[in-house]
Amino acid sequence: MVLRRWCPDYPPTWTDVMMGLLALVWVPSQLAVLQTIYWGWVLFGFVVGFVSMGPLASSPVGELVGTWFRKIGKSGRAIVIISFITGVWIVGSQVDVPSNIIGSAVSGSMISIFLYSFMNLLYSGEIDGWKR
Repeated sequence: MVLRRWCPDYPPTWTDVMMGLLALVWVPSQLAVLQTIYWGWVLFGFVVGFVSMGPLASSPVGELVGTWFRKIGKSGRAIVIISFITGVWIVGSQVDVPSNIIGSAVSGSMISIFLYSFMNLLYSGEIDGWKR
């Protein structure tokens, strides 16, 4: 099945499962504070998130990036993540995007994190400790 190829070759850890559950818990709390929910943006965030974790991550380019990301170590990953957050913050401060759109899109991506984690758990049939 196509969806099975999008999951990792290893079972999720308890940390993966907890992240999926936290994403699921985060969604209603986020959507509750939005004045307007833009369902199109929720769908957009979901599709982008799911494609990023599934077919894109399983592609040769995705596997190359994943290998590089694991190879740079914890401090290297922290620098990349902080740089990305800083870049998003700078662009966000320069471009006026309504917070309802951002909140809706992020909620969609959080739903994709939960569903991807759940799908991986279903296909693997087990949870493998707390870390890889």
